[in-house]
Amino acid sequence: MNKTLAEVRTESGYTQEEMSKALGIGISTYNQYETGARNIPVDKVKRISNILNIEEKDFFVPLKFTLSKIKKDE
Repeated sequence: MNKTLAEVRTESGYTQEEMSKALGIGISTYNQYETGARNIPVDKVKRISNILNIEEKDFFVPLKFTLSKIKKDE
């Protein structure tokens, strides 16, 4: 069964405030990580994984890519 970040955090006994302090970010930023309103940077994924004792590979981290137009050689 898949669990949300909020569920894992709660089961591990941490509050959002404790997590935000451990990560060095604002509580509103951490809340946005949990709600999906903000992507979690890779360095924060590593830290969260360590704090909550979960594997980094268990995170689903959506990545946004911006592709620029590439001119082909003529």
